Amino acid sequence: MTFLHSLVLLLAWPSPAQENLKANDVTDSFLPKYISLAANINDFDRFADGGADANWYIGFNNAWIVKLPAAPMGEFSRAFIGAKVGRAKTRPNPNKPWLRELIPGKIYMAVSQNPAFGPESGYFLADTSDIPLEGTPQGYVPGVGAGEWFWAEIPVGLVSFTRPNYLIIWSPTNSFTDASSAPILAGCGDEPDPGSGARAWNNRSIRGVPPRTAEASLETPLNNIYPALAIKLVPANSDEVSISEFEAGLIGKKLTVRFSAGGENIEEAWVESSRDQLDWQRVSRFLRRPPFIFTLPRDKFTSPGWHLRGAARDLSGNVGYSAAQALNAQP
Repeated sequence: MTFLHSLVLLLAWPSPAQENLKANDVTDSFLPKYISLAANINDFDRFADGGADANWYIGFNNAWIVKLPAAPMGEFSRAFIGAKVGRAKTRPNPNKPWLRELIPGKIYMAVSQNPAFGPESGYFLADTSDIPLEGTPQGYVPGVGAGEWFWAEIPVGLVSFTRPNYLIIWSPTNSFTDASSAPILAGCGDEPDPGSGARAWNNRSIRGVPPRTAEASLETPLNNIYPALAIKLVPANSDEVSISEFEAGLIGKKLTVRFSAGGENIEEAWVESSRDQLDWQRVSRFLRRPPFIFTLPRDKFTSPGWHLRGAARDLSGNVGYSAAQALNAQP
């Protein structure tokens, strides 16, 4: 793979020297294009990875909003909205307090060309079961790690190529009311361009739904640190993802699954199960880098009739699957 092929194209809000960005500026790349308030989405490295969280939680009562520029004109076949999120929380198990359990909850996002978000505009982004967890000195917590990007696919028609695009992130989970229970949104420190006006806001007045009117939306401007919210636009492409060397076996109390994923820019992989090979359900966490080896609880698969398959997705949203493999139940 050449350096050019691994280069990720990014579109940040134009500086004063770039304010002449025209709607007919056309992209000719086959790689996804990202629109965010940072020139590089990898620069969103505050809060969600560790250290002080600065109360940047995604909550039932706490939404984050950004104003992104109009998307560049181009032949895009798919669109995604996304956020970098981390530090999902755990709590002591009430029956076994020396063990910790996940605080369940969900995160949603929406896009609009004005800072008002109707009831039909929300898209599910992530469940806390897939968000990297925050560690605790009180005990072992599996799944601790740095924040990750999550993406929700939306119709391309919801992204404007002539007007600004507003993104919002929030949670409908009513227990997410402070940083001790809710996941944390990443941020990026930057000096604001003089005269550019506010591009990001925090809203502490919501109650599980985003603001329905513009007047109730842009509550507290953010001037020096921007939220990790972005749009990903994918040009038409013929990339394929392949899964090979799939193996699954019951060993002791655990089920181990492994496979190889081939393709350009593999972003994540997971395991699915089915009884009828028609309705497939994801049964593992996402792994975002090889080796793709998964450990699953054995007890779910002790009855006969289960089938497993591996799956992986690339940067453009293309998904590949392995052939289904019957799992022989063991006592």
